[in-house]
Amino acid sequence: MNILERTKDFYDKTGGNMFADISAYSANGYVFITPTTLLLGKAVRTDLDTHPDNQWNPPGADAWYVRTAIGEDSIKEFISRIPYPLPFVGWMRELKQRPIKWHNFNRINRRK
Repeated sequence: MNILERTKDFYDKTGGNMFADISAYSANGYVFITPTTLLLGKAVRTDLDTHPDNQWNPPGADAWYVRTAIGEDSIKEFISRIPYPLPFVGWMRELKQRPIKWHNFNRINRRK
């Protein structure tokens, strides 16, 4: 199964819209696709009541939000491709229905 098929399978399981997300993140975030990894991320603020899914280009962003990471070591891959550092990076376990967990970017970056 190729990376787009794997991503579509994930979105089908979670009830999301893969094509809408790829379009939105292509226009206002970051999309990284390789034969083995697909990543969607964007800069957000952790101090707002607005969920990161609904934040687009907020001024004063302090974190990278990983919306979708498919593939082996995908978070590690995203960290290595972040265009510029911000204090935090966060993601949620969609299939486990867990809230977003924010991590210190420098600490995560050292572990990669």
